[in-house]
Amino acid sequence: MMVDAGDLYNYPGKKTFTSAKPSASAIPWQTQAAYVKHFMPAGHSALDYFQASHYHIDHIGYFGGGRPSHQQGDYYLAGVTGLYERVKINKIIDQSYPDYTVDESNTESASYNFKKFVEYNTANNGLQVERFTVGSSSQIVQLYDASSYPGFQVFGVAGNGLAWNGSTVVNTGIDKENAKSCAFLLKYGKFDFFTSGDMNDQTICSTVANGIGRNIEAMKAHHHMYNEASYGIESEVYEPMVVVTQSFYENTEQPNQNIINSYASTQDMFFTGIPASLVSQSPEVYGLCKNTEGHVVIRVWPGGDQFYVYVLDDTDYAYRVNAIHGPYQCN
Repeated sequence: MMVDAGDLYNYPGKKTFTSAKPSASAIPWQTQAAYVKHFMPAGHSALDYFQASHYHIDHIGYFGGGRPSHQQGDYYLAGVTGLYERVKINKIIDQSYPDYTVDESNTESASYNFKKFVEYNTANNGLQVERFTVGSSSQIVQLYDASSYPGFQVFGVAGNGLAWNGSTVVNTGIDKENAKSCAFLLKYGKFDFFTSGDMNDQTICSTVANGIGRNIEAMKAHHHMYNEASYGIESEVYEPMVVVTQSFYENTEQPNQNIINSYASTQDMFFTGIPASLVSQSPEVYGLCKNTEGHVVIRVWPGGDQFYVYVLDDTDYAYRVNAIHGPYQCN
């Protein structure tokens, strides 16, 4: 399973993004495909599931800037649509299928290209697409050797403005794209992992946190660890041992330095690419973190009683292990 495939290659925005890896010329969807292929289990060649948390370009791809077009389908190749060219995906799960809101006049928009990609490949290549199911653990399931992993579960807790409050699914009325992100809790034994895309509204974050209602072992920080939804809402309930953040802008807001200062003493924080210029400017902040660059891999031991965090070299395609943290004992 893969969640999101952000791709900002040739994006003309005024803000400076973190550097592309393994080099400045690397095309993100091709880098992602190489990573997936490298770690694909023997005997497999496809992703069973791809979940698009929401339809922003840093999650499904930027389709302008001279991106190549699909020869038969009416869409450009970037992010998930490019990834599909090299790694087959059996099923895509998103927040709103089949009711996409699309500006048909903007052929470079992420929603336009995603919709066209879905239409072409469901019709011609057997791609399955479903709307994310909130309040269920039956949509994303163990497909191979399930008896060896008892208790494995992926439970949908939010998506498209719906949220699980602990007993039922409620409509929060949220209508902002980030806040409508799909979110789930992955459980294996005593290990819990939470991820929520860019879900950043206080109402829905509070509903979901109270619905889960317990400490968890690890989580992905919402919205690149930006603070508009108050990081404290989630931390107060989850008290995660490990937090992983996909770095975004070359600034002090995403990830947010105040959050790092406030929580790094009680949470082990891992980041995929904080610019060296920021690290050198604020060593007292980033020195609190477990890493500031590299692939971050959480490996849960059989049975789910403990886990480790591996940091891999992202400067080439060898994926050498630079550091190992743990073991962390699951509660």
